[in-house]
Amino acid sequence: MSYLTRTFVRFERNPASVRYAAAAIISTMVILVLAGALLMRLFDSDNYPTFSSAVWFTLQTVTTVGYGDNTPTSGVGRFVASVVMLVSIALITVITAGITSMLINAVTREQDAVDQKRYNETLDRIEASLAAAQAQLAKLAEDTNANTDRTDDSR
Repeated sequence: MSYLTRTFVRFERNPASVRYAAAAIISTMVILVLAGALLMRLFDSDNYPTFSSAVWFTLQTVTTVGYGDNTPTSGVGRFVASVVMLVSIALITVITAGITSMLINAVTREQDAVDQKRYNETLDRIEASLAAAQAQLAKLAEDTNANTDRTDDSR
């Protein structure tokens, strides 16, 4: 199994792990930049005569900086750039959603802990109240039995 596949399998098993999420995101971005640069170099070699110029363009596109000083002119180059843009925008959306989800989970866990503490305190009060009521009932039962015994003795 390749490194990238293992990374995504670990991320799928534990999506809340920042480490696995970061590894998946970084791996995807690196592959996206390198694959996009390779395709740009192959299909638009007039505008990107070196692999480093193609990497620079793809990196600008992925980060949505896009200075505009170097744009593809061929149809295939524009298609590749479009795919790189769409994938990078989708990836930014996924990153934002993931971070938001982790923050919400953290707040929810804190709130759940507070709620559990309140629940336990309420349950302790109910149990204490019930024990006190049972003790009072037992005492009333004893008093009633004692009074009944005295009444029976006096007859």
